[in-house]
Amino acid sequence: MSILSDLHELVNANVITGETAQQIAGYYRKKQEQFPSAKNKQLLIFGILGALLVGIGLMFIIANQWEELPRSVKTAFAFLLLIVPQLLCFYAMVKKPGSVVWRESTALLLFFAVGASISLVSQIYHINGEPSSFLLTWMLLIAPMIYILNSSSVSLAYLFGMMSYSFSVRFDAPFPWGEQLYWLLLLVPVPRYLQLLKTYQEAPLFVLHHWAIPAVLTLTIGTISHNFGVLMAPIYFTLFGIFYLIGNLPYFSRSGPELNGYRVVGVGGAIVTLVVMSFKSNWEKLLEKHFEADLLLRSPEFLVNLLLVGLALFLVYREIRTRGFSGLKPMEYSWLLFLPIFVLGCFSTMAVILVNLLVLVVGIWLIREGTRTSNLGFLNAGMLVITSLLICRSFDVDLSLVVKGLLFVVVGTGFFAANWWILKKRKENEA
Repeated sequence: MSILSDLHELVNANVITGETAQQIAGYYRKKQEQFPSAKNKQLLIFGILGALLVGIGLMFIIANQWEELPRSVKTAFAFLLLIVPQLLCFYAMVKKPGSVVWRESTALLLFFAVGASISLVSQIYHINGEPSSFLLTWMLLIAPMIYILNSSSVSLAYLFGMMSYSFSVRFDAPFPWGEQLYWLLLLVPVPRYLQLLKTYQEAPLFVLHHWAIPAVLTLTIGTISHNFGVLMAPIYFTLFGIFYLIGNLPYFSRSGPELNGYRVVGVGGAIVTLVVMSFKSNWEKLLEKHFEADLLLRSPEFLVNLLLVGLALFLVYREIRTRGFSGLKPMEYSWLLFLPIFVLGCFSTMAVILVNLLVLVVGIWLIREGTRTSNLGFLNAGMLVITSLLICRSFDVDLSLVVKGLLFVVVGTGFFAANWWILKKRKENEA
């Protein structure tokens, strides 16, 4: 870095002391270790890709003559496949402690080697088992690697491995409480994640966690549904509200959208949920349902709903303490408005009108926010919400083709006009 090359000159000119120069040099060396340079980022990407390709290649080579090999040779291959990556990880820890490329690529290679070794031993000795048992064993064995190797790549792989386990355990649970165990084991990487929030704030693999965590939770929250699937709508909407509130915390609010997966998933998921629930047919199905209070209050869906509402209320309380009631944005409390609408929907189709109004309010707020901040992302998101609402209602309401055509022309013209006005405003500000 150029500043390091200038330190000697600054010391000779008595601008800084030698001790200060050493502290500055140490700070930037540590920063370089934590935040890879552009060159190191490329090495990291291709190192991980190389680890994947080497692992796949070795498995193809072994598979070519696998049936002809004696059992002892097969067993030796299975354990050799496990030992070599461990030696590489040990080398990375001892000889390359500051190299992110070595640490992450060898850790990921070991991650896949563990899974391959389990599979080979099971195949060699004809050990039968369910896919969920295999995934659980694999994830339990590699979980310590997240902390021992301090690896973000393994942490990400663990999250998606546990996601696969959650899907599998729904169909072939080998033991009771298998689904509940998933949620407990999903917490394994959380301490490291919270710790790195204070340190490696822009490390590429760590930033991917801001997208992976909301994605995994969104995809797996549906596995809790059993007898009361109709309650999943408020669960999803509250979950997306939580993501948006997390995305507005000081750490994330200063980041761009590419670093703030929570806010993007929160906004996108909330919009999709509202648009889906804007159809009358969903509420008609809800009206046909008859719930037994005792079973409902003890159902996983109801208990998870309570848990998510409590967490969302806590985050809203934090926002109110920080910015006051006037600082709250519609997206931060729209989930709270959806809950009474959903309860009303159990007794009346009036909920359909209220949900459509809520979609309209969210769309108008996004357009207003995009206009206020000259943010094309918010502006176009709001326009898409209004357009989606228009398209959905065009199927429900009996309007002539001319009226529908005019509505779409007006909205399309609005798209062009709004974007042109924002771009013009940006040029004026830059001038």
